[in-house]
Amino acid sequence: MIGTRLPSIDLPLADHAVIAAYLAASGDDNPLHRDPCAARSAGFADILVPGLLIMAQMAEHLRAWPRCQEIVQLQCRFVEPVPVGTRLRCDGRIVATAAVGLTVVRLTAAQGRRILILGEATIRLA
Repeated sequence: MIGTRLPSIDLPLADHAVIAAYLAASGDDNPLHRDPCAARSAGFADILVPGLLIMAQMAEHLRAWPRCQEIVQLQCRFVEPVPVGTRLRCDGRIVATAAVGLTVVRLTAAQGRRILILGEATIRLA
């Protein structure tokens, strides 16, 4: 059980249209996510993908795993900013057992070998 890997997937690409839809739905008003000029003045080439958007994509991947019955908790650490158009690969593996019937899964969203988001989920296995 510990060490079991989820299938790796490429997360859906977050382009300007996807980010705009997310911002409208979430109410996120961070200028780094919506204003290219603000992003450039902060040292980025373009707007950044909201971390919670990527976290939601990671949760969708975990929830689609046939062995996942329920996500009890999910937390992420946003290691590096993610520029719009960045292709991310999501990987996961079981790293521990928790309380009765619960399992801990470590998730990563990476660009190549560089991990940009590190997550940990407590799940109930099917």
